[in-house]
Amino acid sequence: MGSPGAVLVAIPAFGLPHLTDTVLGDLLRDPLPPRTRVVVVDNGGDYESDVHDERVTVYRPGANLRWIGATNWALQTAIDEQGSVVVVLNNDTRLSQDFLTRLVHPLRGDAAADVAAVSACYDDFWLHQRASEIPTVAADYTPVDHDREVPFCDGTALAFSVPRIAEIGLLDAQAFPHHGYGSDIDLALRAKRAGLRCLVTEGAYVSHLRRQTMNEVGRTAEENRAEILTGLNGKWGDAWRAQVGLGPGAFPAHNSGSAASWYS
Repeated sequence: MGSPGAVLVAIPAFGLPHLTDTVLGDLLRDPLPPRTRVVVVDNGGDYESDVHDERVTVYRPGANLRWIGATNWALQTAIDEQGSVVVVLNNDTRLSQDFLTRLVHPLRGDAAADVAAVSACYDDFWLHQRASEIPTVAADYTPVDHDREVPFCDGTALAFSVPRIAEIGLLDAQAFPHHGYGSDIDLALRAKRAGLRCLVTEGAYVSHLRRQTMNEVGRTAEENRAEILTGLNGKWGDAWRAQVGLGPGAFPAHNSGSAASWYS
């Protein structure tokens, strides 16, 4: 039996249980939307939580699905269950107040019919996703009732419309077979081709600690850059940068240059 309106939150985790428990605390601090369940995808197989809440379960796949595999597991599960929204949340993040309700809000109602994905604003690299004001502590962020249409959404804290993903397909794990770097941009390109939009909401904010899982698994920034370029160049040729508002110098060796220099 399906559950229209249901929200599935997936938190991929590989080691560092204190980070997972901390972001769970942020998430559960506030009332959650009705029919929400939270699943920690335990890619390391050793997560033992100090958080005890009936809305939180642990899924142990028996292998490291990585971010892309954990995300696709959540999306396929929600499609099979006829859910409405999947939220994938890095465990190395801290969240603003009332985070989940505000993040999924742009996916509700008739105006959301052409929205494929919504991301929170943040303090990380992509300028089109940065908050207009960066608080010292995520919980002190003041939400703004404004959503921006953007060329793509970073996967740090990302809400997917399950019906729209059912139409355009899951993340491409063949083109992005390692962690999934670049698959969020590819999804945005496929969404645009289907007449769908991606949004960043200033109603929800996430502070990203960056590279915590990558440090655990030992992948370098250059390996992640290679995954992005191999996947996107292979699928979209030389056109993909311009299609997502980036200049020809985006993703240089060693990810050098300022964020502004990467844009067209």
